[in-house]
Amino acid sequence: MWKLRSVLSFAAVVPGMAQKGHMIPSQLHKTNHLERTGHIERQEAKVPAEIISVKNATPTVKTFLFRPPSSSVTLFHFLPGQWLDVFIPSVPVVGGFSITSTPLQYSRTNTFELAIKYSTHPPAKWFHEMAKTGDLVEVRVGGDFVWNEEKEHEEGTKRVVFIAGGVGINPLISMVGAILESSGVDQRGDDDFIDREKIRKDDDLENHLTKIRLLYSARTFDELLFYERIEKMRNEWSDLLECKYFLTRDDPPHSLATNFGKEFYYRQRINREVLNELVEKERPNMDRLKCFVCGPPQMQDDLIKYLREAGMDEKKILFEKWW
Repeated sequence: MWKLRSVLSFAAVVPGMAQKGHMIPSQLHKTNHLERTGHIERQEAKVPAEIISVKNATPTVKTFLFRPPSSSVTLFHFLPGQWLDVFIPSVPVVGGFSITSTPLQYSRTNTFELAIKYSTHPPAKWFHEMAKTGDLVEVRVGGDFVWNEEKEHEEGTKRVVFIAGGVGINPLISMVGAILESSGVDQRGDDDFIDREKIRKDDDLENHLTKIRLLYSARTFDELLFYERIEKMRNEWSDLLECKYFLTRDDPPHSLATNFGKEFYYRQRINREVLNELVEKERPNMDRLKCFVCGPPQMQDDLIKYLREAGMDEKKILFEKWW
């Protein structure tokens, strides 16, 4: 069973982590992916996967589409939000990258997607400078920062806040996509001919969320990874998905206007005031609200602190923090 990590459990699940969130000296040398995540449950099998597509997503991020052999269908499965250990034949260091596609996409097309930001870390550097279609790697699923639909339904979750910083959007885009798919549209065939409003009225709404809020921060508009994908989902599900984009180093471009369900904030971070306002809006729904946070470590620490101070239950703040 995959377990979510909450603010209260973080000190317990990360070896050497003191209560205030600082590494003790004996843990400072643990700098590679396998060492940082060695305490987290993984699937046993390593599965081969072929790169079948490479695209430039932003000036610093490429997306890679992979296809495992059909014989691996029973060995490779994942929940939205999980990551992969990635074993590259010519690279001695094991990479760790979040899956950005959904389980439904994998079940339909036998493909999954990774979005990898350029860095000098050997696995990321290999993907950006050497990887090409036809190359083979091995992957293994791990991670406990997940959207588990069955578990959330049992716990009565009806509203979700996702907060992303930079490539912290990676696990969250998988979660948002999976939630919207589970609403029934994508499982009914060609959604170009589907009345979404009718579906939401006809379906058992007890099985659906009533609001998803995404707060996404990046330095510039060009670094908003998956912006077009997010906006496509928001336009299709404007009654459900609300998005706010925070561009910390950008001035407003004339081509981007605020409209219903989408707001841009320029030269501004997701700060205490923003989260106080959000929590106040959700005050009547606090017992059914969950918050998922993923971003740079200092940003995460600050946001979690602000959410707690605003009155959000620590057990309902889940986050990914292993780099």
